[in-house]
Amino acid sequence: MVNVISVMLNGADRDGAARAAVSVRRQGFLQASALDWEDGELAAFAHPSGQDEKNSEVRTSAGVACCVGPIWYRGKFGRAALTLMLEESDANGSFDEAQLRGNYTLFLRTRTQCLLLNDALGFVRIYASADGRFYSTSWLAACAYAGSVELDEAAAVEYVLLGASHSCATVARGITTLPGACAFDLIRGRPAPRLPRNAWSEPSRPPSFDETVDRICAHLKVINQEVATAFPGRTRAALSGGFDSRLILAGLLDGGNRPELFVYGPASSADVSIAKQVAASAGLPLAPIDKGAMNRRLPEPSLERLVDSALFFDGLPADGIYDPGADQQTRLDQTARGYLALNGGGGEVFRNYFHLPDRTFRAMDIVQAFYRGFDPKVFRRARSLRDYRERLAASMLRSLGLDDASPQRALSRAQVELLYPLFRCHHWMSVNNSVGVRHGYYATPLADLTTVRLTCGLPLAWKNAGRLESRLIAILHPDLASQPSSYGFRFIDGPGWRARASDWSTRMRPIGLRPCINAVHRRVGKAGVSATMARRCRSLLPGEWRLDPVIDLARLPDSGAFARALAIEVVWRELVA
Repeated sequence: MVNVISVMLNGADRDGAARAAVSVRRQGFLQASALDWEDGELAAFAHPSGQDEKNSEVRTSAGVACCVGPIWYRGKFGRAALTLMLEESDANGSFDEAQLRGNYTLFLRTRTQCLLLNDALGFVRIYASADGRFYSTSWLAACAYAGSVELDEAAAVEYVLLGASHSCATVARGITTLPGACAFDLIRGRPAPRLPRNAWSEPSRPPSFDETVDRICAHLKVINQEVATAFPGRTRAALSGGFDSRLILAGLLDGGNRPELFVYGPASSADVSIAKQVAASAGLPLAPIDKGAMNRRLPEPSLERLVDSALFFDGLPADGIYDPGADQQTRLDQTARGYLALNGGGGEVFRNYFHLPDRTFRAMDIVQAFYRGFDPKVFRRARSLRDYRERLAASMLRSLGLDDASPQRALSRAQVELLYPLFRCHHWMSVNNSVGVRHGYYATPLADLTTVRLTCGLPLAWKNAGRLESRLIAILHPDLASQPSSYGFRFIDGPGWRARASDWSTRMRPIGLRPCINAVHRRVGKAGVSATMARRCRSLLPGEWRLDPVIDLARLPDSGAFARALAIEVVWRELVA
């Protein structure tokens, strides 16, 4: 199977392209195929263990298609899907976006067009060089093409504090990502919109809650039947006490697919206890995985180990690179032997993700409510907090197609709901998905064009406290819904008065007070950076770090944020400088 693709257009820096190819090989991939055409070159790379699988590339009289990640089109998977897309695109000049599913990056060339695109919500990243002549699914490869790259401080701060840069900019200045709902038009050398401007207009409200449940369940059934057909007996899924993993499992079982299950956490955790009950009720084996215990049996990461981790995760993963080995091994295990790993990411399209009441908000309000979970003194420069807030608010407006809107513009509640898939998931979830498809078949099926359209305009009362998602689980698999959850109620019963009251109290917290509430939680929970971890990392990488003049690393909210600052330092010292 193909794990990485790079495209070089005519006029590109040949030395840069050679550096990029070396980078991809250093990441552990071998070139599997290549294509030259009149406008450029395509290079496809595969992991040695999967290079004999030929389900990611098609060459027919209609054109060429090459894909990273699982892709379905009109119910067909892999080569069959690519072949059908080529035929339709060659005959009609287009394909039906609503019939595309999966998490993928796709190179598609016919006689009239040449496109590089990802799933329409952009949950797998495509990187572009500053000169617009080189594109890759690997950020490290794009950096290598550019040569010595400078740090984009604003994007770096977002990555450290939030787990991803939340705009089309990346931590490497000049390296950008493909905007959502766009394709790179490789003939014209620019992004091209794939959806009409009114694609996310609030739909007419369905006449009832039950009809909405039926419509969503019908769509989930289609997805899970496609999965069962493409991966019979070859699916794996995480299980916890939460909504999304239960919905994934309910859908799989409803579609006739009995997955291999695993749960993360120590034996004493509530998630493990609940997952055991749920798995037993379905007669499925469950593998408990304690990554903390795994790491304690391994030596603390050396500099060599940190570099290897950066190469495995393509530089800057959401959790950083301070990984003795458990994170890397468990990711490989998920997709081993050609299995599809399914993750519930994006499932909060069915819930009130930002926990806000039913009224209008400004983009700056969303920043204040959700993206201020840190000590403002972490910034060393006077205007940095203000710049951070304004940058995030502007990126939110762009994600909604409101590039020229005033930051004071009031957003409808439906637009606020759209910020979850189009902004939060597009920027944050895509980092993890991009790592997943680098090493096997990996998908987050709960959020796609159809589910976003079905949910973005729903009454908030249906989403609050998990009412809608509880019903979805109950309809798809009543026995699973009858098992306990980590929310204090069984999904078949739906949220009781305690759950609704707790959810209401969270929604009603004043926007201006939420950073203060976060500060209290940090103090009470004694959150912060592990001093032992910080000392060890500083000893491995002595001297001033690149972010030291920008943020006070000792004031970061937790060790995960420090691990991301560490990732930047390792990458710049060892891989891209």
